[in-house]
Amino acid sequence: MASSQEDSKRFNGTIEYIRLIDLIQVSCLAKMSQVIKVDSTDKIGRFYLDEGKVVHAESGDVTGEEGFFELLGWEGGHFETERLPEDVPNSVNRAWEYLLIQALQPQTKDMDCENEGTKTKGASRGFWGNINDIALTDLIQLLCLDNIDRIVEVHSEGLVGTIHVREGQVCHAGTDNLVGQEAFFKMLNVRHGSFVTLPFSKECETTINVPWEHLLIEAMRFFDETSEKTDKKQAESRAESLLQKVQKKNISEKIRLAMIADKETRTILIRDSNRMIQIAVISNPRITDSEVAAIAYSRQVDEEVLRRIASEREWIKNYTIRLALVTNPKTSVAISRKLVPTLNRQDLRNISRSKSVPNMVATEAKRLLAK
Repeated sequence: MASSQEDSKRFNGTIEYIRLIDLIQVSCLAKMSQVIKVDSTDKIGRFYLDEGKVVHAESGDVTGEEGFFELLGWEGGHFETERLPEDVPNSVNRAWEYLLIQALQPQTKDMDCENEGTKTKGASRGFWGNINDIALTDLIQLLCLDNIDRIVEVHSEGLVGTIHVREGQVCHAGTDNLVGQEAFFKMLNVRHGSFVTLPFSKECETTINVPWEHLLIEAMRFFDETSEKTDKKQAESRAESLLQKVQKKNISEKIRLAMIADKETRTILIRDSNRMIQIAVISNPRITDSEVAAIAYSRQVDEEVLRRIASEREWIKNYTIRLALVTNPKTSVAISRKLVPTLNRQDLRNISRSKSVPNMVATEAKRLLAK
């Protein structure tokens, strides 16, 4: 979630045990302009970001998208941010959302996407470094995305507080005189300062039970409600329904939202006609099998979405998802025919009589029944 508190982007500190893929995502969402230099063993690489866009990447002598994916495949190391030079090569032209979605996709023999050979096979949490000029909202998102247990100690003029993150969720916040959400909101409303990440304490109490996505949304709402600059237009905006808010977002904003959205928001976004938004929805790490099955049944989703679902081994173990793919006329014949033999006889009988599936799929069902 990109922070709307532009003035608060003045925090500096050291962070560890994070993934490069999440660092890139948060840096892009925050619309940062910087170079992220990465040192790993005897290798050096750089990501170049210009106002939240990845414009260049280099991993040794490898540049462009190939260098981008190769960097994301590194196992661990140290990173530091540098000032973006005036003359930056432009070797990456596709949107960062697309690149990260591609990096997150599993590598299977059936996938024929370009750059497949250079995609990251995993996302190591073995990176540490100093982050400059970051909003606390973006820092909290980075920690939660990485699903790590850490304490963030916040220092600012007249305020010292801690934010506790356990298993990717904010579970406690405290200042000298406040605890829970009040303390959390107070720290996020501070304009500048420093932070340090510390090992998590198992003895920590739980004073916050709200998912981190909702917590950050509530923080933004809290800032609006307590700001003297809140006008009638902002008040009306807060009263808009979730559907109206989602529909007003542009494509890039919808893609970003889809990758971290809750179930209700995912249900809205999957109906969007844009293929990239639909792919971002099924790339959301919190999506459930029941949601995937519903998407696999839908005739409104893009064929590429169905292909991605079919390429995920864990999803394809689910019988309901397999049946949904076979009965969806938008699923490619090659995928459907491969899945037909895994269905029970009653479903084979129904498919053999169906006029909505391709003839080759119905014929394959009849052939299996004849056996």
